Amino acid sequence: MKSLVASGVALLLLASSIGPGCAQDFKGAIDECTKEFEMDMDVVVSLKYGDFSERDPLIECFTECLMKRSGFMFDDFSYNKTLIIGFAGRYLEPEGAQYVYDNCVDKFGTTVCVTGFEMYQCIHETAVAEWVESNF
Repeated sequence: MKSLVASGVALLLLASSIGPGCAQDFKGAIDECTKEFEMDMDVVVSLKYGDFSERDPLIECFTECLMKRSGFMFDDFSYNKTLIIGFAGRYLEPEGAQYVYDNCVDKFGTTVCVTGFEMYQCIHETAVAEWVESNF
């Protein structure tokens, strides 16, 4: 099961080529945010593969940076519905992609960084859970 989840977790990192009209560069966002927050690469890799066990204000702000720089979240902390559904739709049926958005859109934390972390985790876990459930 762990290998299935690891395979599915890589979905979020594949978001760099969503398609026309969805300018997104998740790898570029990771590179920029890693430098900006001087993140330990072990933490970045853990987040990349869905390990959310390590969490502190720096990590929360790092994920908020990822969400904004990759286009999932706007500066006003609203979410890019088209991009989120487009991303999830690469791996899920339309109903599953809509579910990812509907399930995650209300993730608001006590700070802007917590909000970014909560949304990142939700998209990651929901998209992976839906993908694994529909494929295995």
